[in-house]
Amino acid sequence: MGGAFGVWRLEVTMLLAVLAFPATAQTAPNESVSEAMRQGAAQIKAGEFAQAVESYSLVTRLQPDFAEGSFNLGLAEERVGNLDAARADLEKALHLKPSLRGANLFLGILAYRENRFKEAETRLQAETRLDPHGAKAFMWLGVCRLAQDDPQGAILPLDKAYALDPSDADILYHRGRAYLLVANRSYADMFKLDHDSMRVHQVLAESYAESYRSQDAISEFELAIKLDPRQPGLHEELGDQHWTAGEFDKAAEAYREELRIDPHAVTSMYKLGSLLVLHQQTAEGVQLLRDTLRADPSLADAHYYLGVGLANLDQDEEAAHQFESAVAADPANNRALSAYYKLAQVYRKMHQPDQANAAMQNFLRMRAASKERQDSKTAQLSRKRGDLPVDDPEKSAMPESP
Repeated sequence: MGGAFGVWRLEVTMLLAVLAFPATAQTAPNESVSEAMRQGAAQIKAGEFAQAVESYSLVTRLQPDFAEGSFNLGLAEERVGNLDAARADLEKALHLKPSLRGANLFLGILAYRENRFKEAETRLQAETRLDPHGAKAFMWLGVCRLAQDDPQGAILPLDKAYALDPSDADILYHRGRAYLLVANRSYADMFKLDHDSMRVHQVLAESYAESYRSQDAISEFELAIKLDPRQPGLHEELGDQHWTAGEFDKAAEAYREELRIDPHAVTSMYKLGSLLVLHQQTAEGVQLLRDTLRADPSLADAHYYLGVGLANLDQDEEAAHQFESAVAADPANNRALSAYYKLAQVYRKMHQPDQANAAMQNFLRMRAASKERQDSKTAQLSRKRGDLPVDDPEKSAMPESP
């Protein structure tokens, strides 16, 4: 619960500032109330919470039925540590204006802080009904369920929070934690059923692969395959790890075995074709990559490797077309960086200096941007279905020595 408590402090600070200001626009009986509201908002912004309590207290004395005044007072009271007073003020605000957004949210967070989780859930659910587009209420509902050791129940509200605000770091953290806890429990149950099953060795292998421990991953994948030699997907994953470890012949054989088990395993076809193109078995690799793109045009990186193979076969015009297709599929990714460099080479062979220079300029521009971002290592942490276990694309695209 400690991590969520830190989020709570930030939450109050941000929402105090945000929610205090609109209240100044509410109807007020006289200038004194309006001025006190403005003053309280400025004090909150400056972190002068005790002074803000005085300003909002004046508002509630001058206009006791002004719900927003009681609401802001409750938030300021919380910041100075007067939790009982904060709760009373927030409840008064809701009594005066049951449709007031935010009051149930903070009452729910207060209940969460005091380990009254069921009450917190009730308050937070009420807030989500009042404000179905408020991501924070859904997030705190998920946090509350995590605190009750119910990660499965936390996933639904955290997914909703993520859908509403996918760039909020707190939502991303709590959502990821919920999924991790559910996954860990599922794996623990699997271990209990049979600690030496194929699935146990598979999940161990995948965890080693995620940690870039290729040899450990290879050992576990081999054990999994020994237990279930015809399980779809295992040989492809083994091939990926052999490729990462630089064991290209073993990788090719693993992909071939996957295709023997499942001739329609298009990603294995794609990876085998790409591997063969890069390691001097070009004609077979080109054919596999053509078959890949016919079967699944969404594997756009296949255009790049097909271009490499065609260039090696001196089919330069078609190679240029494939590199252009690779760039068009995603002009901003690292594969486009490599494709531009290869395009420059092909255009030079075709005696088209203008196109060669334009491609090289695009390569240099993208390389400079990539160096500035320094994000290639982070990108490796999330591998998609069609990604190949190759070196950083920028390194593979560096100009060759003359």
